[in-house]
Amino acid sequence: MTDAVVFEVSRGRLLLIGLVLGPLMTGAGVLILTAALNPAAVQWLAPASPLVWLLYLVIGGVGTAFFGFATVVGWLTLLRKPGAGLVVDADGFTDTSSGIAAGRTTWDQVTGWHLQHVQRQVNLCVMVQDPDSVLARMGPIKRLMSRGNVKLVGTPVCIGLTNLRGGPEPVLAAFEEYHGQWLSRNSGAGER
Repeated sequence: MTDAVVFEVSRGRLLLIGLVLGPLMTGAGVLILTAALNPAAVQWLAPASPLVWLLYLVIGGVGTAFFGFATVVGWLTLLRKPGAGLVVDADGFTDTSSGIAAGRTTWDQVTGWHLQHVQRQVNLCVMVQDPDSVLARMGPIKRLMSRGNVKLVGTPVCIGLTNLRGGPEPVLAAFEEYHGQWLSRNSGAGER
């Protein structure tokens, strides 16, 4: 492999998520918030106690804000993004496959990687020498969400392979090949 390998994002899956799940979850948040603020409008969901009312208010407000924001940002990202979600080359890789993608990571930062299966999602978790430096170059919302990845899998660099065309095998092959080439050029400066 001498040139960069480009893995495109499957737009059909993203459109399904953006058209169905985002608006559905935002609508659920609005419904719960409406039940808290105007119980007469949604009598079947009216809170039965002040504690339930407070719970509705918090869940409805946070759910509406989070899923509404994620839906709008997701659509804007999808509309302006070129087809490449992951580009692997001789110096590293660039991940732009999701809203919390880490961007550019060079091979000298990589200490290893592993697959993480969560329900039907397959993620390539790339271990890096300094997770804090990766987090520092992200915006505040990306950073907050990526800190969750650090707690769950030990790294902020998690590439969702389910949304990439071709599946995990070609991505793993490209990582093995290019990282191996980098190690050869740099006389074993890092280990897999």
